[in-house]
This record gives sequence, C-alpha cells and structure tokens, in this order.
Amino acid sequence: MLPKILTKQPKPKKRVIDRATARREFMALKPVRNPNLGWDEVEGRIVLRVPRPDTWQVKIINVFFPVPEERKVVLDPIGSDVWRVCDGETPIAEVMKVLQREYKLGAKEAELSLQQFFKDLGRRGYIGFATPIKKSDNR
Repeated sequence: MLPKILTKQPKPKKRVIDRATARREFMALKPVRNPNLGWDEVEGRIVLRVPRPDTWQVKIINVFFPVPEERKVVLDPIGSDVWRVCDGETPIAEVMKVLQREYKLGAKEAELSLQQFFKDLGRRGYIGFATPIKKSDNR
C-alpha cells in the first residue's frame, strides 16, 4: 500500500465564476492604501516612499553598494487621483465614475485602466482590497 502522499489525489474543483459575477465582485471591492508606505503630494502628484526590504540579501548588497533606506515612486496625475480615493470606503465602481467624468474616458477604457493599475499596485503590495461583508440570513 502506497502512502497517501504518493497516491494520485483528485484535483479540487475550481470555483467557476461567470464574467458578469467577476466584474460585479471587482467593482464592489474597496481599495485600501498600505499603511506602511509613506506618501506626499508634490506639485499635484503623489510620491510614494517605499521602505527598503530588510532581508539578508539586501544587507549583503548594502555592504558593497550603498542602498537607500527607501525608494520613491511618482504616480502620474490619473494615478494620483486614484490613490487619493483609496481609503477603504470608496468602491472601485465609484472610482471608475470619477475617472470617466474627470478625464472623459469611456466606461470600458476606465475599467480596464483601473484593473491594470490596481493589479500593478496590488502585486507590489502598495494597496489591498476590502471586500463588502455579505449579510447572512442566519442570526
């Protein structure tokens, strides 16, 4: 008898979500800024201050080459406007409406731009997302 680890296990079923549901869930998310990042506003643009990672690799590199304590990331005007409303209270759907109104973008263009922007910031750890609480019938 083979140990359980070596036997072929059935793959867990993937959660199948149609596009309309995925879009609705995305629009309901509320982006939240990472509280560990500092940021300033300079000439109407947001400048993020990203602290240097405190890993052994960075410490070794810092012995040979001076590594700054933080690096600065400057957001463009549209990114700066989006950053200002990433307060954990404003859903992405409202941010999209602001972009459409302020920059005269189409709905699809604004949505795709926000998806890419939030994907990049989320991957770097600059923002997170608060999800709406689903009310249950059981009390």
